[in-house]
Amino acid sequence: MMASVVITAHNEAAGIGATLAALRRQSVPPGEYEIVLIDDRSTDGTAEAARAAGHPSLRVHPSAPDPASPLTTRQQALDLGFRLARGDIVLTLDGDCVVGPGWLAAMCAPIRAGRADAVAGPVGFAPARGAVALWQNADAAYYFAVSALVARAGFAPGAFFGNFAFRRPLYAATGGFGAIGFALTEDLAFAQALHRGGAAFAFARARADVAPCPSPAALVARTLRIARGPVSALAAVLAAVPLTLLACVAAAAATGSAALWALAGLRWLAGAGFVAAALLRHGRRDALAGAVLYEAGALMLALAVTAAGLRGARVGWGGRHYG
Repeated sequence: MMASVVITAHNEAAGIGATLAALRRQSVPPGEYEIVLIDDRSTDGTAEAARAAGHPSLRVHPSAPDPASPLTTRQQALDLGFRLARGDIVLTLDGDCVVGPGWLAAMCAPIRAGRADAVAGPVGFAPARGAVALWQNADAAYYFAVSALVARAGFAPGAFFGNFAFRRPLYAATGGFGAIGFALTEDLAFAQALHRGGAAFAFARARADVAPCPSPAALVARTLRIARGPVSALAAVLAAVPLTLLACVAAAAATGSAALWALAGLRWLAGAGFVAAALLRHGRRDALAGAVLYEAGALMLALAVTAAGLRGARVGWGGRHYG
């Protein structure tokens, strides 16, 4: 099975060279895969930087989104990449992703073995320095672990287009993004469409690393987009679990009960332990400090995002803003 790595990039000139260098180091021979880079209206020379970095299997195509389309520009760029892909398996990466030498083989293996139709891979944020990067690593590991559990229970999982693989015919089978509709969390919407079509999911350990948000304000803006995702069992679990910690702390504070404070402490330790175990599964020992304050940070971030939403903040995504 030939593979196609689809990368959509908007102003990623600074990172695309490292992404292509990582793909040159793959254990799979270059003749067995292609790279389809969709330059999504970049103004920083992303396409030129990609061609200068070089890869024997690289194809660069400009995206010219239709302003009248109900889809986001990112969805339109992905749609173009998926339609141009020639491989039996399509893999997706972001324009600033760095992967290990065995990434491509590991992501394709469950599909080639007939065990899965789609494979979700974890995403990390490097370097893991500072509170924002540590929290983002903890959040990504937690999301991935919960997503795998939700899938095991028979519900639609989540996925990151920063690290995903699927059988190419499945995109047409879903009707594409035209049938899926507008989504600011296009990867989650696509995973849900695949699940509705009966696709079997696998969860790999091959990690893709991207740059963390540069500031707390950027993290709030990113989360504001993610919070616009569709209602699902996964979203319900992700929202409900941190609230159990808040409930324990509130009950202990209201009553002053030593037993309830002990219960709150045990609940906090259980949550931190779950996140720490997820980080270790993804080889992120350097980000373990993020597990300690993960749930408290999630609650604080939820308040900040709610406040931004009440102020009518617009979501910036791919160089465009959406209400």
